Amino acid sequence: MGAAVAEVDSGTARGSTRYWNRIVDAWNQRHADTVWRAHSDAVNSRLLARWLPAGPIRRVLKTDLFDEAVAEGVYPILQDRAGSVLGIDISPKVVDAARARYPRLSAVPADVSLLPFKEGEFDAIVSISTLDHFDSRDKISAALGQLYRVLAPGGTLIVTLDNGSNPIVAFRNLLPYPLLRSLHMVPYQMGATCTSKGFLRLLRSYSFEIRDVSYTIHCPRLAAAVSSRIVQQFGSAQSSASFLRGLGKLEGLDRLPTRALTGHYIAALAKKR
Repeated sequence: MGAAVAEVDSGTARGSTRYWNRIVDAWNQRHADTVWRAHSDAVNSRLLARWLPAGPIRRVLKTDLFDEAVAEGVYPILQDRAGSVLGIDISPKVVDAARARYPRLSAVPADVSLLPFKEGEFDAIVSISTLDHFDSRDKISAALGQLYRVLAPGGTLIVTLDNGSNPIVAFRNLLPYPLLRSLHMVPYQMGATCTSKGFLRLLRSYSFEIRDVSYTIHCPRLAAAVSSRIVQQFGSAQSSASFLRGLGKLEGLDRLPTRALTGHYIAALAKKR
């Protein structure tokens, strides 16, 4: 995000709140990466269309609202499938921006690592690249424990996070954040993540029953994000649509045996026993 956004403060929840407040302000002022966000939202929405229960869902929790604060996000499909959708985010400004886009969205500021909800309160939980912003795998594990606690027995968890089995993601995570930021390789602070096998072990450690595994965003992410900015700045609506169709075709790589190496995110469909 450049010099306009400072480093995340010392890992505290208060520092994270201030950090994401600044990120969403800067993002919306610049109308950043609208073409790329359209691709990301489309990929995530197709995943949810495939994995959400077919019947009506009583209550769904979405574990962050950044997607809905800066673009369409996945709220439309959640609204279609669920009687009630509650979104949380550690940043009140993200919550406000998501509510401004979707006035019917119920949303509250909250930390996914310390959820203020009763045990078994939600029939489904959707966590799209939330847990990979924690700075350690222990914190990812603790957040999964919170998700398990508030999910009803038999409930559905759909979770994605950075795929540490992808060599590009693994290499990126070895580099210091100031260097990544100065080279414009990342738009905001990244956190720890897991290999695909390591993440599935974490899920099983909380007695989640894993029903399916997928990988998403198979295009070379940095090259595609840079290209999308060029299309956004200089292209027409028609060229944007053509570009997005091309990116969408690359998601077919998820059908190949190499998908764990090409997918930027690992996605898991799990049930609470």
